[in-house]
Amino acid sequence: MNQELWRRSATKLKAYIPGKAIEDVKKELGLEEIIRLASNENPFGPSPKAVEAMQQAVLDSQLYPEATCSELRKKLGSLYDIDSDQIIVGNGADNVITLIGSAYINPGDEVIYCTPTFPAYRTITLLMEGTPVEIPVDENYTFDLQAILSAINDKTKLIFICNPNNPTGTIVEEDQLEAFLKQVPPHVVVVLDEAYAEFIGREGYHTGPDFVKAGYPVIFVRTFSKLYGLAGTRIGYAAGSKEHIAPIQAVREPFAANRIANAGAVAALDDEEYKNKTIQENKQEMKKLIKELQALGYDVAESHANFLFVDLKEDAVQLFEALMKEGILIRPCIAWGLGTHARITIGSAQQNEHLLQALRKVSQKLTTS
Repeated sequence: MNQELWRRSATKLKAYIPGKAIEDVKKELGLEEIIRLASNENPFGPSPKAVEAMQQAVLDSQLYPEATCSELRKKLGSLYDIDSDQIIVGNGADNVITLIGSAYINPGDEVIYCTPTFPAYRTITLLMEGTPVEIPVDENYTFDLQAILSAINDKTKLIFICNPNNPTGTIVEEDQLEAFLKQVPPHVVVVLDEAYAEFIGREGYHTGPDFVKAGYPVIFVRTFSKLYGLAGTRIGYAAGSKEHIAPIQAVREPFAANRIANAGAVAALDDEEYKNKTIQENKQEMKKLIKELQALGYDVAESHANFLFVDLKEDAVQLFEALMKEGILIRPCIAWGLGTHARITIGSAQQNEHLLQALRKVSQKLTTS
């Protein structure tokens, strides 16, 4: 089809390419088992309570979902000690980010974020005919808050801060973040993308809910895809002041979250034991995996998520292709312009051991070839 029929802003976009599908790799290589450590999925799956709730919800799948996800919002409001009317639920965090951009960005508005980071910020900015202002992360792969402040002008509308950042796993220091928020002018809204916030292990570390309750111009975004293992059902949410949420509510689809996903999310919040077990397993396996990767000669950035940002010191795409033949999928960071880096999800103990065995095998082959 001739691109003259396209919306002009759509011609500037590149389709998002997710991690390679397990089904495709099985068919392509004739393998029976694939371990995907490319998409930061929960290796243990969803809580059994969530599975049971979703199975029950399927029986009513002929019915439209309750449009506002009121029960889920009530539980989230109780969790964060905020009013449920300050929360909006959508079809995954990426959908919520799209809704935020649709609600706030006018043609010519500037949107600031650091790179490398989640590409959805650039996509929605360009789609709404805004101007992306991209600032490199600092030498520690962390969002450069001072550089962001320096870039703010009268055209600035939104600032996206991915914390922990994807694909680096790094976080900004909380005192620096609060000092930053105090300097943001009133015509700018800060969006804290906290898809991995539950994995931050620092006691007392302040996150989006704290800043919203303190009255800062913040919207925080979270998801049930990572910690809660509901990536396949697509459910995420945003929260902020009622004034900040109102325009997002205006552009939200009537049934932005499906009945099955909503039931799973509600039940997942009730399974505190399962959540804590996942966090603890991730923490333990991260320590072991970092040690072994460093022993192989790789550089690993300090991570506060459920994945590692690894400098493989060689062509990451070549290593990715070699690992894929061994039934292991990782995420090369070539899309971010990082030719030797990869993002590797922290799997179960067994999955991580398979990864390390495969890395030793293919690295030796690539070295001797």
